[in-house]
Amino acid sequence: MSDRIKVDADLKFVNGILNAGGSDLKKCYQCSTCTVACPLTPEGAPFPRKEMITAQWGIKDRLVKSMDPWLCFHCNDCSDQCPRGAKPGDVMAAVRNMIIANVAVPSFLGKATQSIGGAMMLLLFPIILIAAVIYGVNDGEMGFLDLNTPIDFSTMIHQVWVEVLFIPALFFGIITGILGVMKLIKGLKETYPKTEKGETLNNAVIGTVKDILSHSKFKECGINQTRNIAHMLLFYSFIGLAITTAGVTAIYYINLFAGEVVVTPTPLPFLHPIKIIGNLSALAASIGIIMIVWRRMTSDKVGTTVAFDWIFILNVLLIVCTGILAQVARVAGNQIAFFIYYCHLVLIFFLFVYMPHSKFGHMFYRTAALVYSRYSGRDKSMGMSFLEGEQQEGSEDTKEKSA
Repeated sequence: MSDRIKVDADLKFVNGILNAGGSDLKKCYQCSTCTVACPLTPEGAPFPRKEMITAQWGIKDRLVKSMDPWLCFHCNDCSDQCPRGAKPGDVMAAVRNMIIANVAVPSFLGKATQSIGGAMMLLLFPIILIAAVIYGVNDGEMGFLDLNTPIDFSTMIHQVWVEVLFIPALFFGIITGILGVMKLIKGLKETYPKTEKGETLNNAVIGTVKDILSHSKFKECGINQTRNIAHMLLFYSFIGLAITTAGVTAIYYINLFAGEVVVTPTPLPFLHPIKIIGNLSALAASIGIIMIVWRRMTSDKVGTTVAFDWIFILNVLLIVCTGILAQVARVAGNQIAFFIYYCHLVLIFFLFVYMPHSKFGHMFYRTAALVYSRYSGRDKSMGMSFLEGEQQEGSEDTKEKSA
């Protein structure tokens, strides 16, 4: 008589996958076309076939501790070839969303960012906080709106107060992201212990950074290979905007500690190198995010776009738009620039403080998983049967009953 296999199905987790974009999951009948079509899956326990059945059966523990959803770049070659329309690419994306919701620290933030309603509730925090700070530092007065004075955003909220707000928000996002990554890696170590095929940690990090900078994995995709352009524009625009922010902050403090203007004061002129980097980055971000929105709205090859995706997309789009409009309105001398700048600050705060809990969290979790895949050897062929643990438990139960 064969051993029993004990499966502890989590139907709530299955419903979560269905609601997170994997609504066609139950159409899968395990033909394995998806694993054949996937250009990224390693040999030996390839994906996404095993993830499809694991998700159907609701084996939550295996999926949350699985590395393979992060090795998938949602190119949708598998969904394009699926004879049943089960959309394995969307299921893998939904599983990633559920992993973030389950490893996020604190957990309620990971769950809140999965829905528009939850995100709106989280948005109230920076809306109220930043408005309260502006009201407090100006003693309830709105003198900065005086039509007879040049528009200077520091009269509404000084640089020091911006940093008092945003540095803790950034650190909160980074620290909670690291804690979430630690939970993810702990699970990956259980499922994928290091093998002799694995690289050293140093080489794994270097190799992963090279892959990210070149977007080499995106280039291996088939029907959605052009997605590479939009993602690269958005990725490098974030780097450029970070450089701009750091540069403007450095200029401010150099002049402050020097006690005189030794570097071009802010706001910087349009032809200043840092200003040029910022404007070019904003332009690249605009093009990249518009390309993403356009493809998601017009192409059925991209896959299902759920609330989790739209929250991040709209956040980035509005950050770019308000940043550009605030600058234009300031130069034009229109007082609406202050309101636009306030909205800009709210949106950036939202991005910073909730970044590991939103789709921006892919930068934390996918990077960690890619490093660990090289380190463990999973990027070559190593894998684990999703039933291995359950079968072992079933065998133990059978032995106990026999005894």
